[in-house]
Order: sequence, then structure tokens, then C-alpha cells
Amino acid sequence: MNINGKIFRRAFIDSLPVLMGYTTMGFAAGVLMGAKADVPFSPLWGFLTAAAFVSGTLSFAIVPLVAQSASLATVATITLMINFRYAFYGISMLSRWKTVPFFKKLFLIHMLTDENYALETACKIRNDALYIKYCTFLSALNLSYWVAGVTSGSLVVYFLEKALSPEKIKAAAQGVEFAMVALFLVIFTDQMKGFFGRGK
Repeated sequence: MNINGKIFRRAFIDSLPVLMGYTTMGFAAGVLMGAKADVPFSPLWGFLTAAAFVSGTLSFAIVPLVAQSASLATVATITLMINFRYAFYGISMLSRWKTVPFFKKLFLIHMLTDENYALETACKIRNDALYIKYCTFLSALNLSYWVAGVTSGSLVVYFLEKALSPEKIKAAAQGVEFAMVALFLVIFTDQMKGFFGRGK
């Protein structure tokens, strides 16, 4: 296996926990988009929003904004408020990415979700060129998981609407918004257990 293959394999293995989370949460966000956004051909909207907003919180928050035809200024303001912390992730990585071409650097910064940042900062690859390859592979893999999850959730709702009324779909989707809250509670509880466990 060549060096690119080895780096890709490492990135893929490291990304497997993200695969489980992104496809599950993405599916829930896609179901919400399909059931409540009131847009034509929701799978396309699901795909576009997933690719543009690689943020679970924003993917859930964007649904009522789309349904209410919110202005671009409103969407931009909420996007900034939700994703502001990612700017600090990007600033902290600039020194390691100083040799990266401009557009690739934009992609890597755009993909600095909590999960990506945690994996990239924990990575022990010291060679800058190999590290950048690792970050690029990891970002592309995690983006594909999120897009696949959101799009598939939207597709399921789209085809169910052929057999069921929109009202039944919306009723069945009640409570999906809580999935994001539940995820945060699980992560917070796990972090607290780890923190107090280390203190023993």
C-alpha cells in the first residue's frame, strides 16, 4: 500500500465513530427537512444544506427558517451565531496549514466541525505534508457521511409522502428536533464521567 493509501486508511478508521454519528443525526435532520421545511423536492434541499452547512445544530435550525422564507440576512446572522466558535478552530490550525493552497485551506477550515477538530488535533502525524493529506481525507470522508445522512432522510420522507398525507408525515416527525438536544446531553454526560473518573 502506498503512502496515500496508508494515510487514507488511517483517516477512514479514525472517522468511523463520526460515520455512526453523522449518518444517524444527518438522517434525523433530513427527515425534519423533508417533513417540515415545505420546499419542493426536499432531497435536493437536504443535499445542498448538508453540503453548505456542515453543522448539526445549523441543519436543524435552518428548517424553520426555510419554511418561513426567512431573509438571507436572518439566515446569515443565525449561521454566524451558531458557528462562531469554528472561527477559533480555524485560527488555531493556521500555523499547521500555512503551506496549504488557498482554496484547499478554505475547505479545511469550512470542515472544522467539533469532530474534525478533535481528530485533527489528536493526530500524531508530524510530517506537515502527510498531516495535510490526513486532514483532507478526514474532511472529505466526514462531509460525505453528513451529506449521505441528510439526503437519505429527506429522500425517505419524499417517497413516504407519495403514500401518506403531509399531515401524517409532519405528525410522525414531531420530536425529531429533540435528537440534537439528546446528542448534546449524551456527549456532556460522557465528558463529565471522564472528567470525574480521572479525578479518582
